[in-house]
Amino acid sequence: MCGIAGIIARDEQTARRAVAAMSDAQRHRGPDDCGEAFVPFGDERIVGLGHRRLSIIDLSCAGHQPMVHPVTGDQIIFNGEIYNFERMRRGLLDAGEQFQGHSDTEVLLHLLSRDGAKAVSRLEGMFAFAFYNAREQSLLLARDSVGIKPLYVAQVDGTLLFASEVRAILASGMVPRTLDRRGIAGLLGYGAVQHPLTLFQAVRSFPPGAHQVFHPRSPVESAPPPMQFWNYPVQPNSIRSEDAVAAVRQTLDDSVKEHLVADVPVGVFLSSGLDSTIVAALAAKHSPHIRSFTVGFADQPDMSEAALATETAQLFGLEHTNVTINGADAAAQAIEWLSSLDQPSMDGLNVYVISKAIRAQGITVALSGQGGDELFGGYPSFTDVPRLMRLMRHIRPLPIVARSLAGAVATVGKPRAVRLKFQDMLRTDASVLELYLQRRRAMSNGQLRELGIEPSELGLDATLLLPETRAATHSDGEDPVFTISQLESRFYQGNMLLRDGDTNGMAHSLEIRVPILDQRMLNLAYCIPGAIKLPPGQPGKYLLRQAFAPELRPALLEQKKRGFTLPIRRWMLGPLREMCEQANATLKERGLFRPEGIDQIWQTFLREPESPAWSRAFTLLVLGHYIARHA
Repeated sequence: MCGIAGIIARDEQTARRAVAAMSDAQRHRGPDDCGEAFVPFGDERIVGLGHRRLSIIDLSCAGHQPMVHPVTGDQIIFNGEIYNFERMRRGLLDAGEQFQGHSDTEVLLHLLSRDGAKAVSRLEGMFAFAFYNAREQSLLLARDSVGIKPLYVAQVDGTLLFASEVRAILASGMVPRTLDRRGIAGLLGYGAVQHPLTLFQAVRSFPPGAHQVFHPRSPVESAPPPMQFWNYPVQPNSIRSEDAVAAVRQTLDDSVKEHLVADVPVGVFLSSGLDSTIVAALAAKHSPHIRSFTVGFADQPDMSEAALATETAQLFGLEHTNVTINGADAAAQAIEWLSSLDQPSMDGLNVYVISKAIRAQGITVALSGQGGDELFGGYPSFTDVPRLMRLMRHIRPLPIVARSLAGAVATVGKPRAVRLKFQDMLRTDASVLELYLQRRRAMSNGQLRELGIEPSELGLDATLLLPETRAATHSDGEDPVFTISQLESRFYQGNMLLRDGDTNGMAHSLEIRVPILDQRMLNLAYCIPGAIKLPPGQPGKYLLRQAFAPELRPALLEQKKRGFTLPIRRWMLGPLREMCEQANATLKERGLFRPEGIDQIWQTFLREPESPAWSRAFTLLVLGHYIARHA
């Protein structure tokens, strides 16, 4: 886990200045080492490469980056981990390659030097990297299948910049900080900026599962577009239920085993949930002395997962630690978190607090159970969306006026936000995609209009998507569970959970690994039909429960859902109130929204602080604070 930064520029002085600034802005991502390299890109341009290293595999200087191939002169800067690197290393040794160290970066460098971009599809891991081919003087960028590792790009006046964080690109001083109202609309609509947008017009998120090659013969603006080396399947495969159970168990076991490889202390996030319990059980099997951690909030003893998690750790023979966070420390960290954000998000504070606590225990790598809900049907959306589809079949033939009337009757007594969201659902085409997205909304289109945001005027559709994003999203109404699994991964997980996990873990130089999202698990789980993954009437994550029945005792299966939650709404009335009001003032001063819309959100929160209104007021706090710092 590291931070990468690079540039294709017209002169070396520009490249050196930009790379130094971008790398320095990502110091928290790699406190152990840093390096820069500047190489030719044709006769008139230069490639600059910068790297900040968090040493995890091969702590020696042999792991330094930019890493140079001793024979070809090719170079690489790499962020992430390749989990099948030992297997690939053996194949390369058999082919006559020689290695100076034992890092996965060196294996990747040799593999790319031999096979180029076609090697990317063989990687099993989380990654974002830039590879410089010395003979061709070309540059290859690539990002892992579902975007576990971040990569951002900007093209300005014939110059290409790229980095692991948006703020690094901004730190170059070469990119205008003009805000993108489309990115803002996505943030308000869903609580996170929607790929490929960022909050800045010049900066884009590089697509997951893709690679792109830049050649010295062409301007960067004319480079071939990114090519997908992996995408979600269009339809599920045929597989028997018992075979699916066996395959899931064996594949995840293999994944966890390889995710434990490190030359630094590795821990496991352990809650009382199914996903982290399964990962902890498999980790204990392959690494008996691994440590597990449960983080709890002192103000919520009734929500604590410590007792069940401790019992789980004892059953698996794990060395366990319960870490308790008190209210004053957590509130102070909320202020730190706001200032640490790379992109604004209404989520991620929990990860920030937990990561800080785990890092303080001397842990550099932590395994997480993230991904189980998306792959195996753990969210309410897996039952809610099919139910909405059945409802829409009955009322869709009605005129829109009649549908609106039916919606008003159906939501009598519900909060205004619920009524507005349901009205938006009634205007959809009743597809899995549109109903899923409307269900995920944090603000309805009616609420956005009260702030002065009209999606169609920004070139967005009613679900706040760009046309190209919608075109790339497949929706299969015949198997909604299969489709929702992919939609949850593409949108909620990709735009919020993975991004926030990376940013908030790396804020404390903690690498968070997600073995359930290993490439082998993706290839398996996203091809299993919904009828096997989540049969009608069965509890969420049914297939996962079947695959790991021996590890999941009744006390875990029967508990009500709980978790590590923070009293953010209470802080917004106390230690964060002044920041909230200042953020609202900033948004008014910038003229981004109708002032009356901002006031309405804030006043509604003050009247109803325990209602969902707090989340909309909180999003304005995050956005206003971010804009004041970065724009």
